[in-house]
Amino acid sequence: MNGEFCKSLQEDIVDAAKYATSDPGIESPYFDKELPPLPWGDPKQLAIFGGSFGGYSALWGMTSNPGLYKCAVAICPISSVGAADEQSKKAFYGSPIVAKYWQRVFGKNISKNKIAATKASPMHHMDKVSEGSSVALFHGANDPRAPIQHSYQVQEKLRKFGIAGEFVEFAGEGHGISKDANKLYMYYRIEEFLCKKFGMSVFDAGDDAKKIEQNDATVKWSADYAKRIKGV
Repeated sequence: MNGEFCKSLQEDIVDAAKYATSDPGIESPYFDKELPPLPWGDPKQLAIFGGSFGGYSALWGMTSNPGLYKCAVAICPISSVGAADEQSKKAFYGSPIVAKYWQRVFGKNISKNKIAATKASPMHHMDKVSEGSSVALFHGANDPRAPIQHSYQVQEKLRKFGIAGEFVEFAGEGHGISKDANKLYMYYRIEEFLCKKFGMSVFDAGDDAKKIEQNDATVKWSADYAKRIKGV
């Protein structure tokens, strides 16, 4: 609440990522001697993944800590918040109760101050994503909470700044991907995205192949390295 969603909450995620890949010789008051020795992961092989607010965290991580993560997957992500977000004002069907809730989450400053809100909105900081990183976006076309137009804007900025990645839209889906064929397609594509980024083999779809073919997905953009938009 009160703006901590883009401050201490996100810092906790960063701390966890750094701790899990830290030198086991580093003393920490949080170290549990019953756990296996650190590091649990390679600091050069980190990805961040989330949906909805988790999608916000994924994009926030890529823009606020460039180089920490090698890639990000964001599903129906919130990418613009508070006073910086004109399109979401009609979200949740304009409910005044929900609007009041979000004002509590954002805090007075981010709710009213466009400069502060822009600072807290990953959409406006795609230029900070480190070179060589990748971002994958998956979004329902009828999302009533995090407008798909936001992901279109994020995609355009990724292209503008030459960041690799992809953007997949699902017709008939809302805030989350629910149809079985769409979920299968999305997660198979996510697996392919992550495995390709980390030099791992991708398994064949096998018996799920026919179900996957029934998806309602449209790949709006996919690039190993996005060329800068002409004229920019």
